[in-house]
Amino acid sequence: MFFTKYNPMTKAEVNAKVAAGIKPDNPISKADCMKDRTFKLILEGKHAPAQLEYHIIDAERLTVTENGQFYEAEYSALTFESGRVVLFSHGIPGTDRAWHVVLDSHTNAVTAFETWFGITVNVGGDIFGMVPPTGTRDIPREVQREYYFGYAEWDNGSKPEKLHTATNRLEGRGFHWTYNCGYELLTFHPSVICCTLVELGDKLGGITMSNPMDYIKIDDRYYILARWEVEFDGSAWIEVIDLFEQKAIGLRYGFNEDDEFVNQFHAACVEITGDTAHLEKIGYNGDTEPPMAGLMGPDAAKGARYAYRPMDIDIPMTHEEALKHAAESQRIFEGASIMSGANNMEFSDYLTGKKLKVVQDDEKHAVAPWGGSRKTVWEYDFIGKDKLKWRLPGGEWQEEKYVAFETDKDLLFFSHMLTGDPAYANVSQAIDFQNGLTTTVRAQIGNWHSEWEIGAAVKFGTLDYAGVTPPFARRHHFTTELVGKSFAWSYSDMMSSIHVYSAPESYSWTIFQDNNNSGGATWSSPGFYVKLRENVYMFQWVEENCNGSQGLVIFNKKIMHDGGFFYGVGHNGLQLNITGAFARELGAFDIKKYFLEG
Repeated sequence: MFFTKYNPMTKAEVNAKVAAGIKPDNPISKADCMKDRTFKLILEGKHAPAQLEYHIIDAERLTVTENGQFYEAEYSALTFESGRVVLFSHGIPGTDRAWHVVLDSHTNAVTAFETWFGITVNVGGDIFGMVPPTGTRDIPREVQREYYFGYAEWDNGSKPEKLHTATNRLEGRGFHWTYNCGYELLTFHPSVICCTLVELGDKLGGITMSNPMDYIKIDDRYYILARWEVEFDGSAWIEVIDLFEQKAIGLRYGFNEDDEFVNQFHAACVEITGDTAHLEKIGYNGDTEPPMAGLMGPDAAKGARYAYRPMDIDIPMTHEEALKHAAESQRIFEGASIMSGANNMEFSDYLTGKKLKVVQDDEKHAVAPWGGSRKTVWEYDFIGKDKLKWRLPGGEWQEEKYVAFETDKDLLFFSHMLTGDPAYANVSQAIDFQNGLTTTVRAQIGNWHSEWEIGAAVKFGTLDYAGVTPPFARRHHFTTELVGKSFAWSYSDMMSSIHVYSAPESYSWTIFQDNNNSGGATWSSPGFYVKLRENVYMFQWVEENCNGSQGLVIFNKKIMHDGGFFYGVGHNGLQLNITGAFARELGAFDIKKYFLEG
């Protein structure tokens, strides 16, 4: 799903397919407890309907009166074995709207989701809203929603003492889901307005994806998790989870990657994989104000919600456009990246005056005259704290600006450009002077799926330096030791985030909300992890389907600090900058077992 190019569809296509499939396909049992019921939903909120009255005719049909308009519609309903919580869903005939209602039959409290299709979003501008957009684009296939709290008035019932509420009680939790249809995934909830997920058992699985999310508390046992696949297929997943039994019922509603309308109930078994700390004040329960309160003010439009659409900010370029921008402007170690500030590692002069070689392991494309393979050798002469000379065998010495960090004792990490390279390549080297091992990461404009985002390759090797004897076979290596762990990262007083290392080849980051330190905006990236020493790791990610930049850091758990580099090209040119942050361990999820093969 992360790399799938979704057809936005047309409004006419959407309307026709929704009309043809508006009755939920329910392969499971009906919720017969709804039969013959007549009731009103009394809903709260600026956009709530003044009238929403139901009569349940039988297990297939109902009537609904909405603000004076009468409809007969097909519906489906599903409940847990206890019958305590009911989820029922129906469309409004002749429209692309639908209602999906979660009813607590003990208290009569409800959460009602009103959904419709299509949105027009801004293109251009900047993430901070300081630069006006340059245009718009339509996404007819994307499900929009507004939800309302309230209660069902029947049998002369009155308003319950407590209604459902927004909540942070699931913040930090992780789940493993096994659906009755065979679908399997992991979800992570570091935010009160987003979640991340990793699909399992699929050829495209294993990449972390981020979605906007609504978290709603029914009571301590039951919760609603409503996930909206913004920027992907655009569909909705509305789940009701029973934490006592660790089971869920739910509904998928929207279009799949083949543009087929899916309107289907399901059930799932749910395993709690772990919990990480969340960092609000201990007494904050997330139920006193709506998430992202700035969107929910008196002038908020119906359906207003957080939705990160990064490729409408960092508009994709052709390869030629990216190279042109790189040629026009280059800022090499001229300030910090957006993910940097006061908490960088100190620059090191450890390398000054040294001459050495980094010997990469054999490469198939480098064929020696006798038919075997030869090694790529990077020769370095560090002529100052921030200037070096480098060459490859047979090449000319070339001078570059560089920055180096001593990330652990005698473990150096530095980066520099390869001036003159047609793809504006950058090289970063991790060199261990104690054991003679090296890791080289070469990055350039363009990768396997994008003309302008950064692509990178990692090579392991050894150090050729007087007095250092590297091991014959042992090398730095890829690792899964960080998979499942979570850390908070403090870049400065103005910038902090939460990392969840949710899969062997990807992760997510969450930016804190300003008002209460709860988890807010979330996105995710492919990446890799390399073990350099015990408790010292290299971590690389590329913010793909986003700004396209590469982040490359070394994280030393002994000092809970990382340091490294951000490299990429945008419409304002090419940048290579430093980054660094202090870490705080938040906990872990028991998930590595889901990625073991065989």
